[in-house]
Amino acid sequence: MLKESTIKFGKLYPSFEHGHANNITFCVTEECNLRCKYCYLVSKNNKKKMTFDIAKKAVDYFLSARGIYDEPSIVWDFIGGEPFLEIDLIDKISDYICLKMYEMKSPWFDNYMFNFSTNGLNYDDEKVQNYIKKNIKHMSVGFSVDGNKIKHDTQRIYPDGRGSYDDVVKNVPLWLSQIKNTSTKATFSHDDLPYLKDSIISLWDLGIKNISANVVFENVWSEDDPLIFEEQLKSLADYIIENDIFEKEGYSVRFFDPNTGLPMSDVRNKHRYCGSGKAAAVDCDGNILPCIRFTDFSLNNKKKLAIGNVFDGVSLDKLKPFKALSINRINDDECKDCKVASGCTTCIGLCYDDSPSGSILKKRVKYNCEMHKANVRAIDYFWDKIESKLNGRANPRKVLKEQYYAGLQYFLVIYTDEKAVPHCSYSNVKKDNKYSCMDKSTIDKALSFAEKNLMQPIFIGSAPQEYANYAQVISHKFSQSKSSEILVVKNDEKVDKFSNVFILHIENAFLGKLFEIVKNLFEVNHARRVNIILDELEYMKKYDLNEYENQLKKIGDYILNSNKVLKVNVLNGAEGIHEEETNFVDGCGCGVKTFAVMPNGKLYVCPAFYFEDPNLSVGDLDNGITFNYKDEFDVKNFLDCNICKNYNCKRCVYLNKKMTNEYTIPPEIQCTVSKIETEIGEELKKQLAIKAKDLLKEMDEI
Repeated sequence: MLKESTIKFGKLYPSFEHGHANNITFCVTEECNLRCKYCYLVSKNNKKKMTFDIAKKAVDYFLSARGIYDEPSIVWDFIGGEPFLEIDLIDKISDYICLKMYEMKSPWFDNYMFNFSTNGLNYDDEKVQNYIKKNIKHMSVGFSVDGNKIKHDTQRIYPDGRGSYDDVVKNVPLWLSQIKNTSTKATFSHDDLPYLKDSIISLWDLGIKNISANVVFENVWSEDDPLIFEEQLKSLADYIIENDIFEKEGYSVRFFDPNTGLPMSDVRNKHRYCGSGKAAAVDCDGNILPCIRFTDFSLNNKKKLAIGNVFDGVSLDKLKPFKALSINRINDDECKDCKVASGCTTCIGLCYDDSPSGSILKKRVKYNCEMHKANVRAIDYFWDKIESKLNGRANPRKVLKEQYYAGLQYFLVIYTDEKAVPHCSYSNVKKDNKYSCMDKSTIDKALSFAEKNLMQPIFIGSAPQEYANYAQVISHKFSQSKSSEILVVKNDEKVDKFSNVFILHIENAFLGKLFEIVKNLFEVNHARRVNIILDELEYMKKYDLNEYENQLKKIGDYILNSNKVLKVNVLNGAEGIHEEETNFVDGCGCGVKTFAVMPNGKLYVCPAFYFEDPNLSVGDLDNGITFNYKDEFDVKNFLDCNICKNYNCKRCVYLNKKMTNEYTIPPEIQCTVSKIETEIGEELKKQLAIKAKDLLKEMDEI
């Protein structure tokens, strides 16, 4: 695996709290001193302005609605129209926000940002400057400068048709001197594509280093536009490389983001598409909307879509569809199968406006699909061409592609020895008591099959030494393999070897000793991780569950009080998983991403089915997998598992089939056990976070 690249070109400055903040937008006015041709706010007017009373009620509500808006930090966003036209109102609102956060002892106090999107015309106004000086420590301002004069004046015009470039650019030096790590949003549409290259260069010449450039979502593109777009980007790429712009501190433009244009992972596809619903916008009348794109004056075909108001609060029923707004939900089959899908954007407000039924769950509008593909071709051109100038440094585009395809990789379990201690929820007891080993020719065939099908081989049993360099070995405690081993133990049997990782099989009769067994593996056998397998889960009674819960609590306390980093799979072994992602874990993956080849050379969903009945094979090394496994075994096809927060659940397809007769339907006992594990694991995670914070505080004091 290549190391992480030090080349940051193509990326924007990190957002406040890296995006982990609530965002509340105040639309303080629908008036604007410009009439930009591409603007999505299509019905600007000088009639609607927010009152201070409406703003106060909004602040009071959002500060009290912690059950919905519960991030540890917040962005108070002011928008219009042009927000600085209402600087007196904004100043009063901002003072009220600070006062109320203090009075209510809000966790957002001193962990907030006032954010503005402005056209820059009024930036040097005395009242605006006084506001900035008062709030500078908690303030960000996005300036809209589109590029060079001809491009800017093509789109960003006054109501009488005059261009605004000269009036905006004169305020850029003041803005850059006050607001650090900010960027401009350069927007491109059909009319101005031929000026793209020169526009980006012009912005850099003005001193605006970090450029958040994009094309509009709306239906404005002609058949020739993707080619013009691609040619402009490739010409810009040549300029960047020839002049070493990518080496200059802080310089970037989003059009060359190395993350854009990769296939989308299953996990990412289940995330929210955007912040709609998680964020909120308040219009001039006090309606609460999922974002500014759902206001009346930003829609052509539909009426506003409110999810509440500042008097009654947010309706959880109206909010619920936005929680279901995953990328998968709005993508059609073409988008789901797209090999360059990452970074391809649309607008949920536009989808709603275009939907015949007014549903936000309508399939996405795809007016910029070909523009995105042109952008991806230019990205590949740029990062391929830049390779010769990296001087041994990692190419971030190559790193990301390698990481992605490694993440997609399937696994082939090569079960070399039927006597190997089971590594998961199954028994390898055979009725005829005859056990065999895999011969070398079958091993070679299995490795060839794995390579051909991009599967990572994993040996279970004693792997011959010649294979140890490229296959993980899960072995019995008496294995003679000299590879780095994952050792497997049963109940309280004594182990005379050291290992970083142990798999512990525990029967119900030994649950009362679980804590002591795990403690010994950590202290005596030098383990850093213990994976607990409940061998008799299907036979657990209420007293077994109570005992298991008590033992896990003891293990959690032990981990918390240890001065070492220790892991137990059912408590703190799901590293890097956040609460909003817990329902996206696909369980064991058997039958979807993982298959097993047994000593007879046949393929199985996992070894458990082989030991249940050798006739339950799903193919062989010669003919491959011979059944439609995705529909049969994919846990995503079972709704209850998709919305479940018990992220430690193994979703074992073998136990599912054994106890419910369906591969994707878990037995109730599995759900109960997983709930216990998750609740104790969540509490442990919180306590570990507090401990880490306290240690950092102590270090700072020293």
